[in-house]
Amino acid sequence: MSSLTAGPHFIRNSVNPISRAHIEDKSLNPKGVFTLPKGSEEKTWHIEPAGVHGSIFRNGGAPTGTKKEGNKEFLFAFLNGEEPSAWKTEHVPSAGKNSYVIRDLHGKFWVTTGIEEQIEVKTLILNPVDPPKYPRDAIFEIVKA
Repeated sequence: MSSLTAGPHFIRNSVNPISRAHIEDKSLNPKGVFTLPKGSEEKTWHIEPAGVHGSIFRNGGAPTGTKKEGNKEFLFAFLNGEEPSAWKTEHVPSAGKNSYVIRDLHGKFWVTTGIEEQIEVKTLILNPVDPPKYPRDAIFEIVKA
């Protein structure tokens, strides 16, 4: 089983980087985390242990968490002291050596909904099989930077 270590990483879905946008406003408002086009410059993720609760994922130096917009939750980087989420990762060996699903403590998963779209954090409906079969849009490659 592959396990993550603390430190700098890159996160991708297939060949697409997962990162904050390259152009952001100068405010301290939360910044969205997106699926970027292939070949885009990636901001490094820093994974820090958060005890038994999982890990804090930082992108562009800011901790990440969810924020509700309408009836959906999305992934944001927090710049103004908002409470970050602790994320748990689960290795998905059938998808590759560095493949993981990322979920919060309530069981909601990171899901990419398309290129240049913000990462949604939502409940997945999975068939009761062991090991679980996750959709490709919920599997992320996490590699050391």
